[in-house]
Amino acid sequence: MLYSRGIYSFEAFAQVPIIDGHLHVWKGFYPQRIWKTLRAAGVQSCNSLSLNNFDKGGTLNDEALFFKQSSNGRAYAFGSLDYAQHLQGGEMKPNDLVEQARRIKEMGFDGIKMWEGKPVGYIVLPDRLDGPFFEPYFAWMEEQNFPFILHLADAPRFWDPTRIDLELWSYAQKPYPTRQEMYAEAEVILDRHPNLKLILAHFLFLWGELPEARRFLDSHLSVAFDLTPGVQGYIELGQDIDAARRFFLDFQDRLIYGTDIGALPLLDPTVEFDVEREARQPWLVRSFLETDWDIPFPKQIGITSTGFSNDRLRGISLPLPVLNKIYQINFQRMVGASPVKL
Repeated sequence: MLYSRGIYSFEAFAQVPIIDGHLHVWKGFYPQRIWKTLRAAGVQSCNSLSLNNFDKGGTLNDEALFFKQSSNGRAYAFGSLDYAQHLQGGEMKPNDLVEQARRIKEMGFDGIKMWEGKPVGYIVLPDRLDGPFFEPYFAWMEEQNFPFILHLADAPRFWDPTRIDLELWSYAQKPYPTRQEMYAEAEVILDRHPNLKLILAHFLFLWGELPEARRFLDSHLSVAFDLTPGVQGYIELGQDIDAARRFFLDFQDRLIYGTDIGALPLLDPTVEFDVEREARQPWLVRSFLETDWDIPFPKQIGITSTGFSNDRLRGISLPLPVLNKIYQINFQRMVGASPVKL
């Protein structure tokens, strides 16, 4: 059964400990609504992510830390770096980021969330990610063994010039870099700092490019991918179920469960947080990981309003020991067995 009491049913899924490693808070959010969604999805613990404002500066650090403080020890939290001084016309020095990261760690955050690889943010940064401005920061992160999640690049369709004005974002024209240029920067950073505790969000948007995803993980052994949708990514994985299952088995120690709960009200403050809608994202990820379903792709999951009605959702039915790694063990190994005490 796919639906139950108006919420996507989780009754068919395994009863196992789960940490949602990637969810969002926003201005004016209510923690209890997020926890209601997590309970519906069978999740006991989570990681609340701050985010930068790349228009005028500022972060959601206070909101992410508040969520952690109010969680009775159930929530981790990742802070964000603030570029307000640069965005408002001032000068930032490379060591400014190191000092910010140090303060974030001292405040009780469990890591850092970097949206700096999202192209709309990337183009207003003080430097390339592999440039001298960021070098002391990445060196400090490696030295301190402090984990971070990096959103790097985006879905390939955003670079398609025929889709300008059809998507939330378009990077088909200057000043945006290509996906390949952004990936190359990441590899420069990882070659310099091979022990960085780096979780690359949204599968590095390589859902439909499994040979490249395999090469990247084989080349950079400190890196993990999180499985946070990109909704279209799960359609792309379903195009070759055998290859997808083989990849997930081969890299079962390098994959982390995440859902992007809260992304829609974060991006559009006029949208109310809706438990039923938000529960569809974890339902999507768990359906793919746990079942062998081959069903029409559900409509209106995530920030996609039109759905993918002509596509299929196919599952890879992973064994329970692999699910335990993806749902909990891999995150704990990268971030910590429990949240840092405040």
